[in-house]
Amino acid sequence: MRPPRTPRRRDAASPQTAGAFNPGDPVEVLPDEPGLRGAHFAAVVVGPSTKPRGYTVEYDALLESEGSDRKLREALPARSLRPRPPPASGEAPAAHAVVDALHDDAWWLGVALGGADGAGKVKVCFPETREVMEFDAADIRPHLEWAGGEWRSPDSMEIPKTMPYTKGMQIEVSKLEDDSVVAWLPAVVAKIIWKNNLLVEYTVSKSDGIALSEEIVDVKHVRPCPPQASAIRFCMNDEVEAFQGGGWWLGVITDVHPELKYTFKPAHLGVEVKLSQKLLRLRYDWVDGQWIQESQVALLDLTAEKTCTTSNHLVGDSQDVAGEEFIKHHLPPADNALKPKFTQGVKVEVCSDDEGFRGAWFEATVLKSAGSKFLVEYATLKADDETKPLTEAVEARHIRPSPPHIPVVDGFKLLDEVDAFCNDGWWVGVVSKVISNQKYMVYFRPWKEEMEFEHGQLRFHSDWMGGRWMRASPALEM
Repeated sequence: MRPPRTPRRRDAASPQTAGAFNPGDPVEVLPDEPGLRGAHFAAVVVGPSTKPRGYTVEYDALLESEGSDRKLREALPARSLRPRPPPASGEAPAAHAVVDALHDDAWWLGVALGGADGAGKVKVCFPETREVMEFDAADIRPHLEWAGGEWRSPDSMEIPKTMPYTKGMQIEVSKLEDDSVVAWLPAVVAKIIWKNNLLVEYTVSKSDGIALSEEIVDVKHVRPCPPQASAIRFCMNDEVEAFQGGGWWLGVITDVHPELKYTFKPAHLGVEVKLSQKLLRLRYDWVDGQWIQESQVALLDLTAEKTCTTSNHLVGDSQDVAGEEFIKHHLPPADNALKPKFTQGVKVEVCSDDEGFRGAWFEATVLKSAGSKFLVEYATLKADDETKPLTEAVEARHIRPSPPHIPVVDGFKLLDEVDAFCNDGWWVGVVSKVISNQKYMVYFRPWKEEMEFEHGQLRFHSDWMGGRWMRASPALEM
């Protein structure tokens, strides 16, 4: 197995090549380490360095140690340096303009929330940390990028193709406490701000008489709206999300009651609350552009609703031995409730958790089952001798039924989430350009690669979740 195309290693060096700086040149240092990304430290070039290949610089404001009066010197790769930008014009920034703010001896990349107020102060937000700070207008400058040997304003630069969101898209934004996600808040993308930032409007019920609030956040704090399965019977210890106070809060089911009622315990609080099924949903995590289900649950068979309700009541009573026996004999274990029967000869698709293969599915046929594993024969992958089909034992979690055929009406559209057949497998991607009704460009997020495909090499992407096939969330298709 292999990815659609081996990712090319991009040269990380700065447009300023080795030898472009001379001793005494004023520069800015751009650290590439957690906590310092987005910062620009003023320095002066001392001379070239060999380890790493680049330059030794002396910082304008950083000292060797606390209490020392000697300026810090450091050898850095050439890609970490750029010339100092030209002096700012002094004009107040516009709302949502990308700026640099002087703080703790460095210029930090942020977004202005508006021009200077009467006291000459400018509010700047930092989308990655979601902090908002106030600065003197003199400590704000327009952000400029050094690209191709010239200074460019973000306004003149395109939004990266890796941006998965568009204006008007329904999304969810994380709510953090102590740097941990405790809830997801429904929102709409109001504006895309260079480079990886979004202006989002939180959707609050108008009946509450509360206006939409907004925030500028980095895309790492955002995810699409998760897929939803209908008519779900939750079990104790299922990881779920509960809708309360305008957001979906992470937690776990701690008790099951009659009439599809459940006791929910939020992950960040010890207070439990009793909720109806309508206010609960499965927990999914958005990982590497894929939805990962956190809990296995059983679908509610509407023809047996009475049985499910009765058994749920009995689950909540740990002292009722008769109830436990009833469940044992009348309901399948939760782990088995969703597993289709993969018998000999059934057509399936198989995935892998190996790095570089996530998101790909390979067609196969089940030869036999053994416990929680299945022996499959691949339709396109060959054994080492390149003459016989490859056979392999795979775990149940890596196998799914063959997806249904979804008719394509009027061709695929821009931003449709699709599977593209390449290198013997189906790889999930997004239609990035419609060349014609028979040709498309597809973008693969994990490798940041774009490839051309014929209409017959594509299919709509579907996920096997909760024992049924589900199309991508409508938000992904806007």
